[in-house]
Amino acid sequence: MVATTAKIKYDQFREMEIPDGDTHIYELINGEIVKRSSPNSPHQNLHSELFILLGVFIKKNKLGKIFSAPFDVVLDDENVPQPDIFFISKERDFIIHPDGPVTGAPDLIIEIISPGTARYDRGDKKDLYERFQVKEYWIADPKNASIEVYNLVEGRYKLVSYAASEGEIESKVLPGLGLKMEGLFG
Repeated sequence: MVATTAKIKYDQFREMEIPDGDTHIYELINGEIVKRSSPNSPHQNLHSELFILLGVFIKKNKLGKIFSAPFDVVLDDENVPQPDIFFISKERDFIIHPDGPVTGAPDLIIEIISPGTARYDRGDKKDLYERFQVKEYWIADPKNASIEVYNLVEGRYKLVSYAASEGEIESKVLPGLGLKMEGLFG
């Protein structure tokens, strides 16, 4: 993962020229362009499992919409992450623009860590999502077959659910979900 040192704004970020064939993912974090490699197969397998399971649950219960990277989430003019998976409740769907990005904090963000992003997802991004008051943040770890669920408690993230290999996690943003670990990381 590489970050630039010159600060830019979202308009400049949108105008960036990406060379043909470039498979990197670009985000704007604290005014700096962050470039990361495309995901590996364990990441993509877990992404698919989570997206399908959550998507079915969200649609069945008519809770809102689920999205996936690459898709800009404009938190402000200097912070435009592309979370792996994110959910916006139907009560807050006004932040979804029909012909543009999401402008505002999603209700739930999931980042799937890899060796190159673990420190970043547990540090800078976690701090960013907390600062912008994302209600729930999951860190999914394919290598350790675990998921950590953080909720905002008095404006700060607190670990409220954790499971590795077996058991289940619970979500306050998606009540009744009870996501089982068995088979999720296979």
